[in-house]
Formats: sequence, structure tokens, C-alpha cells
Amino acid sequence: MPIPLADFLIQNRDTILEAWEVEVRSIPAAQALTRPALRDGLPGLLEGIARMMRKPQAELASGLSAISDHHALERLGEGFDLRQVVTEYRLLRGCVLRLWSARGHATLRPDEERIFHEAMDEAVAAAVSRYTRARERTIQALDRISAAALGSPDVAGFLPRLLQVLCETVAAVDVAVVLLRDGEDFLRVESGVGEGVDIGGLVPMGQGFAGTIAATREPLLVHDASRDERAHSAVVRTSDVRALYGVPLVLNDVLIGVALMGSRVSTELSEEDLLLFRAMASRATGLLAQGQARDREREARAEAEASLKRLRESEAGLRRWEEVFFRLGVGVVVVSAEDDTLLDVNPAFARMHGASPEELIGQPLEATIAPEARGMLPRHAAAANSKPSHEYESLHVRKDGSRFPAFSHVTAFRDETGKVSRRVATVLDITQRRAVETDRQRLLSTIESERARLAAVLEQLPAGVFIADAASGRLVLANRQVAVLTGRPFQPMSNVDTFATLYGACHPDGTPYAPDAWPLARTLSTGEVVQGEEAMLKHEDGHTLTVLVSSAPIRDRDGELIAGVATLADVTERRRAQEAELQAARFGERLIAIVSHDLRNPLNAIHLSTTQLLHSEVLAERERRFVTRIARSSARMTRMISELLDFTRGRLGGGIPIQRTPGDLRAVVRQGVEELEAAWPERTLRVAGGTGRYDGQWDADRLLQVVSNLGGNALQYSAPDAPVTLTLSDLGDTVVLEVHNPGEPISAEALPHLFDPFRRATSSHPGSSISGGLGLGLYIVEQVVKGHGGHIQVTSTEADGTVFKVTLPRVPPPA
Repeated sequence: MPIPLADFLIQNRDTILEAWEVEVRSIPAAQALTRPALRDGLPGLLEGIARMMRKPQAELASGLSAISDHHALERLGEGFDLRQVVTEYRLLRGCVLRLWSARGHATLRPDEERIFHEAMDEAVAAAVSRYTRARERTIQALDRISAAALGSPDVAGFLPRLLQVLCETVAAVDVAVVLLRDGEDFLRVESGVGEGVDIGGLVPMGQGFAGTIAATREPLLVHDASRDERAHSAVVRTSDVRALYGVPLVLNDVLIGVALMGSRVSTELSEEDLLLFRAMASRATGLLAQGQARDREREARAEAEASLKRLRESEAGLRRWEEVFFRLGVGVVVVSAEDDTLLDVNPAFARMHGASPEELIGQPLEATIAPEARGMLPRHAAAANSKPSHEYESLHVRKDGSRFPAFSHVTAFRDETGKVSRRVATVLDITQRRAVETDRQRLLSTIESERARLAAVLEQLPAGVFIADAASGRLVLANRQVAVLTGRPFQPMSNVDTFATLYGACHPDGTPYAPDAWPLARTLSTGEVVQGEEAMLKHEDGHTLTVLVSSAPIRDRDGELIAGVATLADVTERRRAQEAELQAARFGERLIAIVSHDLRNPLNAIHLSTTQLLHSEVLAERERRFVTRIARSSARMTRMISELLDFTRGRLGGGIPIQRTPGDLRAVVRQGVEELEAAWPERTLRVAGGTGRYDGQWDADRLLQVVSNLGGNALQYSAPDAPVTLTLSDLGDTVVLEVHNPGEPISAEALPHLFDPFRRATSSHPGSSISGGLGLGLYIVEQVVKGHGGHIQVTSTEADGTVFKVTLPRVPPPA
């Protein structure tokens, strides 16, 4: 009775694999493999296909996706190419079908046949994909290793690049180490990445993780290095490493070293990562061997070249010394210790004495010394014989009898018995040195004189002056005025910061200076120039004085900062006077505000009374004129008081208050023009422009003041028949109002002061409101415009007349 194909695969698995093994041995790469290595994951593949055939139809897709590609990865490590791997699966499929038919089974059921072939196809596809991916990754890594070797002249430069390639290729690797063989009994840590690696440390052969790999020459993998005794080492500390894998580096049966890699995040390293590491180690072994051979060759070549160089230098030594002897600009003389005769002299010594070498050789040494200095020669000879060297100055004589000072450095040479046989001296004409020394002394005297004059000037300066060294930060100098200002005698201080601390230096708000914020400290650290920075200092008697501190760097001719200088100017009395003036001004402004406010009550009573009287019908014409005059005068006083209040608000309250509400600027301009026309019925006022949008956030009452003041000034300071034009322009986010009148221009001297308070109008330029007053009209106009976030400009020429241009933003700017 036929059985299902799933049962057939399970019951005949070994028979199928034996038949497959006979056929697959024809592949060259498979001939050297043992049976377990050859079969590898194929028994599991047959069992997986059988399980799939027993599953419901709905679970077949997930079963196909679980087909293992491990077998293909192992084949890549064993040297199989892709065609050979696919041939293995083709032979396995053929063996299953032949044995099924040979056992007398009927043709496969369609569903069994389909599942079997789909599973085998999936195995081939997974193998091809895994093989291709792993092979490409391995080839890329090997190419990078080869490139690293080409870019490194020696082993020491190659190994760090090798480990860098490993860490970039295998993401799970945290620790990587290469140990090279050091003699017969040790491995030396040559290079490593990650914590816990002691570069240069030694590991005994056969001990520890790396020593075990070196002794067995077999790869070794542990899944928890912290618990494996073999993984513990003093030079490769792996207490926090989980998975640890190592391979021997062997070339031609010769152990070169050991390569290790470890992961702190995982206990498993994938088969693909292990295979890649073995391939990289294999490639690195050959490159290391080549590098070591090159290193040995370079060392041998360098030693040979060094020996040859020493030989050549030895041969050239005498020639060089002879050349030095004859070409040296300093006189050299060899004197016999026995009779003090000149055994040899160089040309410089001969020229120094106005003779030729031949004339001097054989002469006594004293022949070159001035007669008045010859008495010291025995003492100098004895000193030279008793010490390694002896130096002295003497007076020499030339062939023509002239004399010159000379400096001699004498060394005694002894024979094999220890007796002094000759003395060699270098002789230098120091005529120029003596002249330079004289000039130096004269220059020092001049410098001292200048220093004394400078000190006298510093002592007479009314400001305190002190100087600090840039290199050390020490205060090195201060004039008498510093002691006068501070009440303490100046003493050199170890650091410039000490000065600010000692004298309680503070900012004007009372905040103490930080150590690096004192002006001279900033100058020494950054080269900053400080001009007139106000500071507070504590006098010795306890009172506080206000000083202006200035500091500047002192540089040498190369621009290097070498010192800093600071000055202290006492401005205590000046600051007190300024404060008194400020208090007086503030008192006056407050007084004006109080008086202006209190005057409003009686003026309001006068205004109400005159209004009622003017509306009464019982007044005679003469009395009505009197009441009208009173009403106009009270209105004028009310306007003057309003201007005074606006002025004091602007000075004391941070600006004229602005109350914004949505509105249209055209309505404000129309209202202002109507009021001006009522007050000036005989004059012509024009409104131009006005097309576009003029809505925005405005204080209508304040802007009405602007229109009235500017329009009234234009009417007052222009000819009676001259028109006054008010022009509105829409510029998008801003609106512009221009007030123009022809006529005589404002003088150039008056233009910069138009908006100053209390500047009354003259006959040629405006400065107040339409009916005269306190000279606050244009000041208030400017404050109102600024309160709206805008600005006002004035242009005035003979040809174009006078134009006041007001620019206002629609929306108030952010605070």
C-alpha cells in the first residue's frame, strides 16, 4: 500500500542521503569533506519538507519561508562555488524521486508533488540568495583588507586598518584583537579596538582563550566569556563580553598569531559573521606574513645601509675636520705642551696676526702675545693642564706691532700615559665685542635715564596708572596716584585679579567684578581696549569712590602681547554733581506736573462758567466780548497745561501713553482738517491721496493732535495765500501722512532741534502749536508718533517748501 511522501522522507532519510552522497562526491570541493560536514543541514531539510506536507494548506506559505539557508553558507566557507551548491540540491531532488519510484510507489499526488518541488525550489533560492549575499560581503571585506595592506608600509600600520574593517563589516563586534607570536612561548597583543585591551601585553602559549587557540590551532567560540575561565586574561579583559570567537593565523603550518572578536550585546554570532571572520583572518594571515617579511627585509637593508653610512662617515671624518680646520673663521692653534711652540695654526689664526701659517708654525706661543700680557701665560697653561678646558682673555700682537684683544678656549690632550702632550686652543678676536659691550653699556645708561623720566612723568600724572605682565598676569608697577586713590601703598601682586578683589571693585549697580571681567584682566586675556568704563572702588578708610577705568595692551614689535596698562580717573565729585543736577531736573519736572494738574480744576470751572454765560441771552454785546476773551484765554491755558502734562508723562512716565483701538486714519485726518478750517476760515487746506486701506490700531485722539499741530504750524508759517496739503499714502504694512506748505524754508541751524522741548518758534521756522505756547507742540508730535511705533522726518528747501512726513505701522510692533 503506498504511503504519503512525508512518511517516505522520514523513514528513508538515511537511504536517500547515502545515495545522494555517492553522487555528490563527484564534485571536487566535496571529496575532502567528512560525512557530517558533507551532509551538514540536509537531514534537517528533508525533515522540514516532511513537516510541511503534514500542515494545513493555509500554513504552507510560512513553512516555505522557514526553509534554512545555513547549508549554503557552510558551503561558501568550504570553498564551493554557487553552481556546485545548486548541483547538490538538484542531485538531492533526483535521489528522492528515483528512490520513490524504485520502491514501487505510484506517481506522486499533485499536492505532494507541488509541495515537494516548491520546498526544493525555495531551498535552492534561499541558498542562492544567502550564498550570493555572503560571498559579496566577504569579497568586499577582503578587498578592503587588501586595500588597507597596500596603504600600510608595515604591520604596525596594517593591523589597525584591518580591525577597523572588521568592526565596520560585522556590526555586532565591540572588541577585536590581533596577537602575534613573540618567540616560542608567548603571544603579544599587537593591535586592538574596544575597552580592556592592553597593547603590548604578553599571553603564554596554551593559557587563556588566545593561548588555547594558538596551542590547538583550532577556532574557539564561547557564548558567555564572563563565565568561561579560558576567556579571562590580564591583557585582554573580557568580563563584560558575552560572545567571544577566535581563530588561529596559520600559514604553511606555521603559527603567526591569533585573531579574536567579541560582542558585548549578544551571546550569539551568526554563522555568516563567523565565516566572514575566518575568511578575513585567512586573508590577513598571508598579508601579515608578507608584511613581516617586508619588515625584516627593511630592517636588514636599513642595518646594511647604516653600516655603510658609518663607514663612509668614518672615511670622510678626517677630510671634514681638515676642511673645518682650514675654513673655520675662528683661529685654531695646536701648541706643544713640552716647550709651548706652535705645532700647527689654521689660516684664520694666521690672518688674525697679520702673518702666514708657515711664518708662525715653530714659533713660541708668546710671540703672538703682547709683551705686557706674556707674564700670565704660565698660569693659563697650568690651568688648562689641570681642567677639562680653560678660557681667558688676553692681548695679542700682530706682525706689524698693533694689538687686539682675544678670547681663547684651551683644551689639553694627553698621551697613553696620561701626560699632557699638546694643547689646542680656539682664538677669537673680540675687538668688535668690546665695542658692542661699550655701546650696550651706553644704551643701558640711556634706558635707565628714560626709565627715570618715565617714572617721574607717571608720578606726576593726576590719574592712577598700573602695569601688569601678560605672561604671568602679575601687577608689576603702579604710580603714586594709585596709592592716593585707594589709600594703600601699592605692592606688586601675584595676579591682576587680586587688585579688583582687594579694593572691592564693583560695577555701578553694586555687582562685584568677576575675576576675568576686570578691564585689565580682559586686556591681558584678549587684547581688548577698554575706554572709560565706570567702576566703584573701596578706599582704605571705607568710603566708596567712582572711577573711570581704561586699559590697553602693550605689544612688542612682532605684535605679541607682552603687558597691559590701565588708568584710574577719580570722577566721584563729578558723578555727585551730575546726580544733583539730575535730581533738580526731576524735581522741576515733577513740580510742573503737579502744578499743571492742580491748575486744571479752576480752569475747568472758568471754562464751564464762560460756556454758560455765552449761551445766556441776557448778556449785552460788550459783556459778551469780555466773556469770549476769557473763554479763549482759558482754552489756551488748558492747551498749554495739556502740553505740559504730556511733556512730563514723556519724561517721567516712559513716554506719552497710547490707547489703541481699531479705526480709519482718514477719519482722523478729516476731523483735523475740519477743525483747522474752522479756526482758519480764510486759508486753503487740501487733502490728497487716500486711495487704499487706512484701517489699523490707532489712538485717534493722539493722532488728531499730530494732524492739528502739523497742520496749524504749516498754516502759521506760510504765506496767507499759500495752500497747505495733507497727503495720505497706503504702503502695505505702513501708512504715511505728509503735511506740505510752500514758502520760506526752515534754517539749517534749526532743523536738528525742531523736536526739542521748550523751543519756541521764531519768524522763520516752527516750533510750537498754531497759537504760540510753550514750544512743546512738535515734541509732543514726535512722542505720539514714536508711541505708535512710527517715525517722523522733515525736509525743507527753498524750491520744494517744507514737508513733515509721518510713517505709522498698522499693527503695533512687539514690545
